[in-house]
Amino acid sequence: MRLILGLIVLALIAVIAFPVVYYREVDPCRMLAKDMAHEAYGPLAELVGKDPDDVPSSMESSMRLVTSQMTGRECADALWDRWMNRKS
Repeated sequence: MRLILGLIVLALIAVIAFPVVYYREVDPCRMLAKDMAHEAYGPLAELVGKDPDDVPSSMESSMRLVTSQMTGRECADALWDRWMNRKS
């Protein structure tokens, strides 16, 4: 029984920790801004032969202006929809 509970707790910690490690952010709105910046910058960078994963901080800052008008719940829902490939 302890083993099962331990595995459940470990799985929950992993599920929570993965986005934090991937985005290096705790705030869902900043995570969403990073996702939006990558989505907007990536195709343009590929077009001119640059690394699409090297998103400039100015691009992330401009996307934070968009997410600053959203609540944490709205950002988390939008991020979840992006992860599940649903259109909002």
